[in-house]
Amino acid sequence: MTFIIAVAAPIGGGKTALVKGLAQALNGASTLHFDHYELATQKTPEELARWLAAGADFNELRAPGLLSALQTLQRGEPVSDPAGGQMILPGDYLILEMPLGRAYAETAELIDVVIWLDIPLDIALARKLREFTAQALADDTEDPRGFLRWLDAYLDQYTEQVRAILQLQKQRVAVGADIVLDGMRPLHALIADARRALDGIRASRGRG
Repeated sequence: MTFIIAVAAPIGGGKTALVKGLAQALNGASTLHFDHYELATQKTPEELARWLAAGADFNELRAPGLLSALQTLQRGEPVSDPAGGQMILPGDYLILEMPLGRAYAETAELIDVVIWLDIPLDIALARKLREFTAQALADDTEDPRGFLRWLDAYLDQYTEQVRAILQLQKQRVAVGADIVLDGMRPLHALIADARRALDGIRASRGRG
């Protein structure tokens, strides 16, 4: 049966890079991304504010099709990635980019291991901002003022809502992680650390 490894971190914490690198290190393991299913980013700031005020129940963040995709892959059958239609093949390992870890009840029981990347929120934000600016420079945007207006709105929502959500994420997700890695370490070191920890967990569970 497919061994499902969930990778969680705050926005800008390095989830995507670790998922990709770890998948390559595990002989080309398949990957799946929560972001390709979730609908939370479609919420308006007003809707997010009401959700936060009501207690920010992560289980209210709908991700249609994610549970079915994981179950299908565990049965040894391929699924189609909703973000691009690429076929995701089953294998010994599946690396799931899952910012909610086991705090998302619908899929919690299917996850064998949760990896939490621990990183200060200011560093994660700085990395995300560098990603945005690098993309804008690469696109050679003809509307720099438009980009700055968008960035200003992003930072406004970050300070008003996103930071609070990320603090809740750490409180609820990190506590249930099987492996906690120092997100400040270089990617190659994180991959090596994750592999050693995974080998130890699988050996202790008799699944080496």
